Amino acid sequence: MLALPSSGAAPAQFVFDRGQLDGPAGLLAFVISASTGDGATLTAQVLAQAEAQLGLVALQAVQTIVEKRATFACTPGLLRPGAEVAQGLYACGDYVDGPYPATLEGAVMSGLEAARALH
Repeated sequence: MLALPSSGAAPAQFVFDRGQLDGPAGLLAFVISASTGDGATLTAQVLAQAEAQLGLVALQAVQTIVEKRATFACTPGLLRPGAEVAQGLYACGDYVDGPYPATLEGAVMSGLEAARALH
């Protein structure tokens, strides 16, 4: 995972190398929190952002998913609740505090951590 500088023209805040998460090698997932554009515009902006900020040229978009109500806005300094709710009771999901933003990867890692804490 890498945090990216974002702006209106460069909307992605994070990029995940899916190959490092047991996914296909060379597949990157860019995360945009609280987007306002349509899928085609966001795709073009992220491809330009990847080239400008990461030096990645000739990337091809595989899929763009726009979910307007998926999660909260991932902003710097955002305080998220901890995983331990009470002694022996753990919450997990994309919203609990952890090293990942609110993504499926973050939710999975949170669930794994909660399971480890119980054993």
